[in-house]
Amino acid sequence: MALLKLTEFDPNYQDTFGGKDIKGFSVYSDRNEEKIGTVEDILIDEASGNFRYLIVDLGFWIFGKKVLMPIGSARVDYDSDRVYATGLSREQAENLPEYNQDMTVDYDHEERVRGVYRPEAGAAAGQTATTDYDYDRDS
Repeated sequence: MALLKLTEFDPNYQDTFGGKDIKGFSVYSDRNEEKIGTVEDILIDEASGNFRYLIVDLGFWIFGKKVLMPIGSARVDYDSDRVYATGLSREQAENLPEYNQDMTVDYDHEERVRGVYRPEAGAAAGQTATTDYDYDRDS
């Protein structure tokens, strides 16, 4: 499975989406409205065309660190130019593994991302993720 940035997948994406663009939107925790970072880009599954991750720049809190936020954990509010990270605190965002544009996002990296979203009690007991989205090794 190859993941492509939005402009690699659709160079005219702004026309495709009627001029709407969430790049540059601020990302906030839905728990306490604490700012987490800014949407830098979107990663799309080349084979299916499904949006998979937002690339979030954590900004001045951690210089230059970019992380992946699963699209299933994002709620976009176009009226306020914000994306709300469902169930993600600033501290959890800081614990996400760093994303580098030159890396290949493989199953192990995705598993480390998912691990941040798992409740600690469930993860400690060896349970699987309890989020609304599903992943498998071949997608």
